[in-house]
Amino acid sequence: MVTGSIEQQTGEEIPFREVPYLRQMLKVEERDDGAIILQNGQPLRPAAPHMLAPIVYWAGTAPDRIWLAQRRENADGWQELTYGEALKRIRRLAQGLLGLGAGPDAPLMILSRNSIEHALVKYAAMWAGSPVVPVTPAYALLSEDFQRLNYIDALIQPKLVYVDDGQEYQRGLDGMKIGGRTVIFNRNKPDVSSSVSLGALEQDPDYRVDLAYDRLGPETIAKFMLTSGSTGEPKAVINTHGMISSMVKMIRSIWDVDRLEELSQGPQVMVNFLPWSHTYGANSILHSMTDWGGTLYIDWGAPTPARLPEMIRNLKEISPTQHTTVPAAWAAIATEIENDPDLAKTFFQRLFVMAYGGAAMGQDLYERIQKVAIATTGERISLSAGYGSTETAPTTANVHWPNSVMGLIGLPLPGCTMKLAPVGQKYECRVKGPNITPGYFRNPEKTQEAFDEEGFYKLGDAVRMVEPGSPASGLAFDGRIAEEFKLANGSWVSAGAVRVAAVSAVNGAMSDAVICGLNENYVGILAFLNEKFCQRLINSNLPLEGLVQDERVRDAIRTGLASYNEKHANPASRIRRCLIQLDQPDPEAGEITEKGYINQARARDLRARDVSRLYADTPDAAIIEI
Repeated sequence: MVTGSIEQQTGEEIPFREVPYLRQMLKVEERDDGAIILQNGQPLRPAAPHMLAPIVYWAGTAPDRIWLAQRRENADGWQELTYGEALKRIRRLAQGLLGLGAGPDAPLMILSRNSIEHALVKYAAMWAGSPVVPVTPAYALLSEDFQRLNYIDALIQPKLVYVDDGQEYQRGLDGMKIGGRTVIFNRNKPDVSSSVSLGALEQDPDYRVDLAYDRLGPETIAKFMLTSGSTGEPKAVINTHGMISSMVKMIRSIWDVDRLEELSQGPQVMVNFLPWSHTYGANSILHSMTDWGGTLYIDWGAPTPARLPEMIRNLKEISPTQHTTVPAAWAAIATEIENDPDLAKTFFQRLFVMAYGGAAMGQDLYERIQKVAIATTGERISLSAGYGSTETAPTTANVHWPNSVMGLIGLPLPGCTMKLAPVGQKYECRVKGPNITPGYFRNPEKTQEAFDEEGFYKLGDAVRMVEPGSPASGLAFDGRIAEEFKLANGSWVSAGAVRVAAVSAVNGAMSDAVICGLNENYVGILAFLNEKFCQRLINSNLPLEGLVQDERVRDAIRTGLASYNEKHANPASRIRRCLIQLDQPDPEAGEITEKGYINQARARDLRARDVSRLYADTPDAAIIEI
């Protein structure tokens, strides 16, 4: 493990590796009603009219450049797809889809992990004019009653369904009563009345493909992206081509593109696992790299015990120029690069910016990652943050300056107007811009609720200025408005803020936490261990069950939370009791969202018995009292 300060022994701060951001130009308007309006002074670069235009452009400009790559199954090396090859196959698939009746009134549902074939079907369907609805594979593979899959099917009413593997998804197809609808499959023909293989779907394109392309425009619906459904059934967020095309140009508008190309010495390269059934992976990763003309290596790993080795294998082989992921993945990467200098060397070799999104990240992770970066390269590498939601396509703000402070959401991107609206003692973040959804599909009530009287989309997040009274210092996440709860004495607790600060204070031993205390006298937490960190802490390969009981681990948790309490003068935010969990959060049960963070409400419901133990009059021996 790399130890020590991230400053040189001389006391001089170690410089950042160059990040070619353009100069920050913030416009601020303070209103009489207390609201603050923020805009980025940099102009928004012209956006493509639709999502297929970048593929056409790069196929003509750099036809031999790799667009996507994925591991060969049962063989060594990578299967690669160039922009030139992609355009040819997308046109051929669009022809086949048009023959099946694709168009604006014929949505296509996708049930597949991230893959080259998934991307080809998605872009071909959009070329043909069909909105696509990528669905979390778990809804079809792991569910017993297929309730959510059937809800989505009834809401969207897709005419066509694509599955990666017909046999693997057979239960899901049966569960959603596919009927006479056509199922497109990549391999293993499903037992349905109408199906066609991906290979057979490809046909020589004729004039209809060109006419379909000409009909696309900014207002054309590209996708229905589903929300996580953590507070009810998923909502189908309308994503137009203009929304997504504008969003990716917003991100590019804060870069000195010419200097970036000089530094990268080639196209942008990313290695990423974030699922394309979620806006982060589908839009901020896949389509952003497509707009860049970059190369995306599809990672079939993930920050879970079973899939982590594959994620690390890929990062050890491919040197990215950018790496953006969720905090859970950064926590896993931090532990691995601390233990593996070869991995650190490959990972940091070409990297000029790191970023996270989906949830707030603790300062401890930043410190650990930077220590390894400095030991490996002699430089710090900026760890930025992106901010947004499914309704904003998703990125509407980010940290576009060399950054060493976690928990920020940054400032609005070019083209976006942000309103900080007073709500009680806090500011709620609201946004307006070309990247904002027109609403929810077939849900006018929720659409109306989502926007304020001026047409700003209400994100539901509280934000604060890093330096009070100075918006230019950047904005920090200040908890979900809906996640705040009251203790029995009426004091408000911001669960999001407590979670991030508590995990950070424990400094590595705790990977995440569920914050409890609604209508109780104090805050208690359910803690999840960072297993590898704890094993290294006690110099033993004890399994999780043993780590939970080890007094050295418990002392690390107790000491860290005591340190957290010392820094918080407000008694309502202090943590009184902690119960370490004997397992990790269960994604299949809905405890982990696709973005990789804990669904607090769901976890509290599923672990209600442990929550009750936190508040027993006489705590049992497993409870850690702070």
